[in-house]
Amino acid sequence: MKKQETLKQVAERLASTTDEFNMFIAGAKWQAEKMYSEEEVIELLTARCKHFGTTMTRFRELLLKQDLEWFEQFKKK
Repeated sequence: MKKQETLKQVAERLASTTDEFNMFIAGAKWQAEKMYSEEEVIELLTARCKHFGTTMTRFRELLLKQDLEWFEQFKKK
């Protein structure tokens, strides 16, 4: 298993100047702000269900079986 690095460690390893280091950190923070949280993803999936008229019971079955399995597979751990 590969050792996980902190953002600072990656920036230190990849950046050759202080400016590059600062830009790397700023870029990573900007990207993190643009990502959806787990709660937001579930809200979006629920809104999708309502938009297409899927019953909540049927949606819960599909959500729990398919969407959450997919979400768990791809979310960052």
